Amino acid sequence: MLKTIVESLFEHCGYPVPEFQTNEDAVHRLELLLKKVEGTPLLLVLDDVWPNSETLVEKLQFQISDFKILVTSRVAFPRFSTTCILKPLVHEDAVILFHHFAQMEKNSSDIIDKDLVEKVVRSCKGLPLAIKVIATSLRNQPYDLWRKIVKELSQGMLLGPSPISRRP
Repeated sequence: MLKTIVESLFEHCGYPVPEFQTNEDAVHRLELLLKKVEGTPLLLVLDDVWPNSETLVEKLQFQISDFKILVTSRVAFPRFSTTCILKPLVHEDAVILFHHFAQMEKNSSDIIDKDLVEKVVRSCKGLPLAIKVIATSLRNQPYDLWRKIVKELSQGMLLGPSPISRRP
């Protein structure tokens, strides 16, 4: 996973992606790359970092000016300096986010039953990642699938210990 992150950063910066022998080699070459572009503000966003991944984040911390790392996670990492615990989305914002990812027009005549949308959003408990995953998977799907998903969500089949909250 570390090598993949570093490869993406090389591509993003417009440099050829070297072949890394080890994770340590990847980290070393990333530090050299970041020193080449030092002076340009850089923000590395590591989204949805899982528990026990602190060492991954630590490996990517370099003493380079204008370089910061933002980590989003479902858990707090107390070893890092600043932690901000975010609350789940309020229902109204969760519905707006759901509509965005499901690509639903607010005033569209082909909108799925509003009650189904409400049930799906409530079952996501204000968690943006759950809302995004479910809304994206329901985009352009038939009404019967929506009803099936609502039923599974109401039975706790998709959230909690589930495919959404577990790594594949």
